[in-house]
Amino acid sequence: MIILLLGAPGAGKGSISNILKEKYHFFHISTGEIFRKVINASTDIAKKLKSIMLSGGLIDDDTTNEIVKNELMELSNKNLNIVLDGYPRNINQANFLSKIVKVDYVFDILVDEQEIMKRITGRRTCPVCKSIYNIYYHKPQKEGVCDYDGSLLVQRNDDKEDVVVERFKTYLALNTPLVEYYKQQKIYYPIVNENLDKAIGEIKKIIG
Repeated sequence: MIILLLGAPGAGKGSISNILKEKYHFFHISTGEIFRKVINASTDIAKKLKSIMLSGGLIDDDTTNEIVKNELMELSNKNLNIVLDGYPRNINQANFLSKIVKVDYVFDILVDEQEIMKRITGRRTCPVCKSIYNIYYHKPQKEGVCDYDGSLLVQRNDDKEDVVVERFKTYLALNTPLVEYYKQQKIYYPIVNENLDKAIGEIKKIIG
């Protein structure tokens, strides 16, 4: 089974994917995580990807498609349930994906825009243990300091407000035609994510 998670940055795609992975044994493919690994390399493509990501832009389709294809080809013979998070982002990518695999369900994770801004701009990360906090919802015991190792928390550049606003504008422009694309295939399901457990329950009900 292959399912896709659509939704704005901060809608909860990553949290839902992690639950599907940990509790229901889905294999999680996140283009965001793949790109973040790539930019740590000392290569020209790493510099290019880092510049685009820090400006709030999107990686070009050819590069994104090739990365996802490589991941899917490695898993094609393992008969795994797969959840794709953050891909496809546009019609070109959706068409490319349809030539590689059959998508069974598409879930559009819906969250209020103001809530999304708090979720993303409030996010702080420990650079050592990778623990994630939020200054609105999940504060550390001591402001700006990790509870586990005492490291100073950092805000990713792509979580800053001006970048988030640009990312959200880009998402709105690309997501509407993508929603129509999957509605026509009758595999599209909107999921309101005001409560994570409830959202997971709706997904479980649909996929059985």
